[in-house]
Amino acid sequence: MKDFFISYTGSDEKQAKWIAEMLESNGKTVFIQAWDFRAGENFVKNINKGLTECNQMLIILSEKYLTSYWCQEEWTSKLKEQVESQERKIIPIRISPVKPVGLLGPLSYIDIVDKTQEEATALILEGINGEIKRVSEGFIPYYNVEHLQIDLDYIVKHDKIIYIKQCRTEILEDNKESIHNRITWFADEKIEIKSLLSNSHIESINMQDTNYNFNVVFNRKLKKGEIVDYAFMAILDNKHQNFKNFFSTEVIVPIHKLNIHLNIADENINYYYTQKLYDSLMNVRTESRVKHEYIRPSHWYIENPELHFEYKISW
Repeated sequence: MKDFFISYTGSDEKQAKWIAEMLESNGKTVFIQAWDFRAGENFVKNINKGLTECNQMLIILSEKYLTSYWCQEEWTSKLKEQVESQERKIIPIRISPVKPVGLLGPLSYIDIVDKTQEEATALILEGINGEIKRVSEGFIPYYNVEHLQIDLDYIVKHDKIIYIKQCRTEILEDNKESIHNRITWFADEKIEIKSLLSNSHIESINMQDTNYNFNVVFNRKLKKGEIVDYAFMAILDNKHQNFKNFFSTEVIVPIHKLNIHLNIADENINYYYTQKLYDSLMNVRTESRVKHEYIRPSHWYIENPELHFEYKISW
């Protein structure tokens, strides 16, 4: 008795033959129409041979398979054997994004849609052996990036602010192509943003909130564990003086080193203040502001700033 009878439609023959070849190269025995039916032989007799002389049936599951009369005859016959023996006799292998219904619906399938050859091979071999490796894909972090260092430069002029952000960032998720950023700004003020490095460009996105949201889009896919540098400059009109004498930076992903640099054109400014803010109805943890002598430019260095706090600099 052979291990597997492969049930498939003619349109899926290439996939069926690849699965058959892979199984035989891994020590399994296979009965398949493409190789085991000879010209002039009785087709129905051969189908019956496959159904009765193979221990299990592999279904090559696709849209065409679900609508094929002969395929339905094959799998319903084997399903009767499965019900009577209470043993697994049918193993579907899904090769296209279909959803089985009816009697096939409750049967779990091996899904190789959008998988590489290596991934599909591993999934099929694990599936037919009835054993799944009890290993995970590793720890999944809540955040998809972690900033090793961020430098924020605020250059404050009378009716314009130049904002420069430089980041050294570790990627925590494979195949990222962009990193989201946002600047709190106002619809009645103009804003221009450009990348300062050749490895990326700026893509504005509309999230229908009060911030100016955009992605820094890289010219390649980034890999987990990779460290990348990116930088951009925003030129912000401030004619309405919405930010006349303060800025705040909210920490929403982990940062190891946050450096804030302040350069104010107004010669009358002699002092500035720094403050860590967290204020909610249930938990007020705002710290008192700290006064500093303003020496142009001034710098505020913060090691491992706490998440969900705002770090405010004012004058």
